[in-house]
Amino acid sequence: MDMTLHFGEREKILFSWWKTGSLSGMAVSMLISFLLCILYEAIKSFRYFLAVWNNQKRQQRHAEASITNPQNSGGDTISEDSVHIAPLVQLSGFTRRLFTSYRIAQGALYGLQALLAYALMLIVMTYNMNLILSIVVGEAVGYFLFTGNPLVDQHLSDCC
Repeated sequence: MDMTLHFGEREKILFSWWKTGSLSGMAVSMLISFLLCILYEAIKSFRYFLAVWNNQKRQQRHAEASITNPQNSGGDTISEDSVHIAPLVQLSGFTRRLFTSYRIAQGALYGLQALLAYALMLIVMTYNMNLILSIVVGEAVGYFLFTGNPLVDQHLSDCC
């Protein structure tokens, strides 16, 4: 394995069965790496979308609850009886909030996003410039496709 930056057609990528031996094999591997980058950015964007959607839904529920019952507009309270033994085992208010479908989905998506990030990092660590360039371009295209307005733009427009 060459530990310097190189342009080559023969490469073993991630697994012993993912080998390239020709220009077409390298092109397919570059395309796969490119698509993995776009998938990574799509998952990251989808997690952000879910967070915004969940926050809006929670605020709407809170507003509806304060309209129907203005005396109980404070936050959820956890009784001391449900927490003193084993809060993760009992089905208390804390556990219900901890194991929501939203949090489980966010955790699973984060795990998939981390897996893709590590796989892309290992592909870059082959030091093959063809693969590195496909990953850099894939990340740029994925960012362009799935990021509406970067957060920096919002801060710049506020200050000037």
